[in-house]
Amino acid sequence: MFQRAATVPAGGRQWTRAAAQWWQRLALRERVLLGLMLLAIVGAGLWVGWWEPLAKQRMHWQEELPRLQAQSQALEPLLQARRLQRDAVPTTAADLRAQLQANGLAAQVELEERDGCWHLQVRDVPADALWNWLLPVLADPAVPLRELTLERTGDANMAAARVSGSIVMGGGDAGGTP
Repeated sequence: MFQRAATVPAGGRQWTRAAAQWWQRLALRERVLLGLMLLAIVGAGLWVGWWEPLAKQRMHWQEELPRLQAQSQALEPLLQARRLQRDAVPTTAADLRAQLQANGLAAQVELEERDGCWHLQVRDVPADALWNWLLPVLADPAVPLRELTLERTGDANMAAARVSGSIVMGGGDAGGTP
């Protein structure tokens, strides 16, 4: 009753039939040559579209990788120094006192905690020792400098300067609490 619908339109069947007849009329040598030509075209397409970009990318990374590795090796000591500096930054008054003790400044620097800040009274401290201790501490944004009042003390003709004064740091709007 019902006829099954063809999956290929009538024009498509004719074209397929014509192509099959054309292929059958070809000699074996011509079929082999056409097959090899089709294989060469597919191979060239794969070469240009897939293999050549991969080879170029590989060559690029072979040139780029040693440069990146050298940069990484050059930056590693800086990163390590930054990690050590970050670990050395005090988070509490006890840490700050321990650092002062380790740097030999505990006897000349008096530390008080007031109003969420550290108040340091400096009395006749070698300037270079004070700066060597203070600068890494203040490098951390969590320990902002609020006030620094220092003046040179001792003989002005001395090569090594000594300083006295006050330092207020930490707390407030920086988000850190000393």
